[in-house]
Amino acid sequence: MGRKPRVEYAGALYHVIQRGNNREYIFDKDEDKTFLLKDIKDRKVGTGFKLYGYVIMDNHYHLVLQVEDEPLSKLMHLINSSYGRYYNREHNRTGHVYDGRYKVIPIQNERYLMAVLRYVHRNPVRAGICSQVNKYSWSSDEYYRNNRGNFIDIDLLLGMLSNDREKAIKQYISFMEQEDTIDYEQMDVIGDRSFMITINPPKKEPVKKSLDEILVDTGVCPADFTLIKNGSRKRNLVPYKVAYAEEAVKQKYTFKSIGENINVSATAISKLLNGVE
Repeated sequence: MGRKPRVEYAGALYHVIQRGNNREYIFDKDEDKTFLLKDIKDRKVGTGFKLYGYVIMDNHYHLVLQVEDEPLSKLMHLINSSYGRYYNREHNRTGHVYDGRYKVIPIQNERYLMAVLRYVHRNPVRAGICSQVNKYSWSSDEYYRNNRGNFIDIDLLLGMLSNDREKAIKQYISFMEQEDTIDYEQMDVIGDRSFMITINPPKKEPVKKSLDEILVDTGVCPADFTLIKNGSRKRNLVPYKVAYAEEAVKQKYTFKSIGENINVSATAISKLLNGVE
């Protein structure tokens, strides 16, 4: 049976893992890691995806990203094909560079996003390459610690920690020193299944219009708009007032605020909605 396609949508957040064929070292030289990073930077400029984190190990890499119009599958194909050609050329070899299709785990909330970033940045620590996250050169950790947002989109995650950037960075550093909470074994199982992502696009909260905008949307003319705002009780204005009040209630405004905006009481709004003049 063939692999099920991954369902993707614009704005989705993903944790991507790509390993070398047979887990062989395919990024064992600094030049190799530099090539991959440069290619990712170039793709980012060309396609506009957001990159929240990465780490490049000797035999695999991790990306934490958010796609826009360019599907993840196309983006990963471009990145992996480019590096595959480079690696085979530089090492005078042919054949597969990667161990099958990349693994991808959907990130469904902000709390998990922070945990994934820590998992990614602590990869070298878990592997015994270094004792601290900031001792490894080939990850996005330095961008967060040094408040550098030119390549890595640091604002979202640091903003989750604090609106004060200095405090946010301190909290980030403290968070990176804590042990991971992600179930790594389950993560590998999900990836090996070549699973189908079936997340629904996040629902956008409707924009709440101002009360004046709601009143204008009733179709009232400028002169009558002014009369209504001044509390006029002319009979011909009633349909506009009713339409205004009904829509304002739908948008969760209180009777008091609806009335104050047109210079009448909350009780008057209640009567208006109940057909009492």
